[in-house]
Parts: sequence; C-alpha cells; structure tokens
Amino acid sequence: MTTLGNAADTLRAEVCARDVSKGNYRLVVQSYDGRIDGVPGVGARPVGSIQRAVTAEELRSGISVSLLELRSTHASKAASKPVVLAWIEAGSADLDFDGRSARPGAGSVYGVATGNGADRAVRVVLDRIVAG
Repeated sequence: MTTLGNAADTLRAEVCARDVSKGNYRLVVQSYDGRIDGVPGVGARPVGSIQRAVTAEELRSGISVSLLELRSTHASKAASKPVVLAWIEAGSADLDFDGRSARPGAGSVYGVATGNGADRAVRVVLDRIVAG
C-alpha cells in the first residue's frame, strides 16, 4: 500500500475576472510554497497545478478549483501561506499537459494572491496583463 502522507496537501482557490471578453479560455492555476514573495520567479517550481477550459461567463461568476500539492517529505511547511498564480489564455485547455511547467505568455491576464494559511483557501482576481 502506498500513501502520500505528509508530502501531499489540498488547496482551494476561487478565481475570477471581471473585464474579460466573450470567448473560451484556458485557465491555469499554480500554487507555490510560501517562501516566495509576490510573483514567482522563472526558476520557481509549483507544488500544485491545474488547468481547465473555462468561459468568460464562468470567470465573471468565479470558478472554484482544488489543487493537489505534492512536496518532498523534507519540505518545510512554508505552504501554510501558499502563493497562488492564475492566468487565462485564449483557446482551450491542452489536457495532455498538466500545467506545472506552463508559464503565462505576453498578453495573458493573470493574478497572484497569498493565502492566510488557516483555511487553505485563496481568492485570486485576474486583473493584470503580462507585458509583451
């Protein structure tokens, strides 16, 4: 029998975007250990990720997602204040791709939020645009 033990945790995120044009989008949500401050750097590796196809209407209403976070058993519990990065791109999700190595491209609408750690839930508002 195999168990994940202390190396796994679940994070809930609610993602919304107010000013989004009609259409279909690929939503990518990644979580990072709380040791980073602000937007994760190029070398930062997410501990959890999801991607899914969404519509503009769903984004305006808010989308709830759950991320399974996997860490090495030696990782600290810096995850108590997770950093969540979420973004959308025009088009549909590539479900053959898990989203861990995805990075937002120029023109992507994104948001970053830090959790408080108590309830493992984070609200992310997509209100910034990646510069080209």
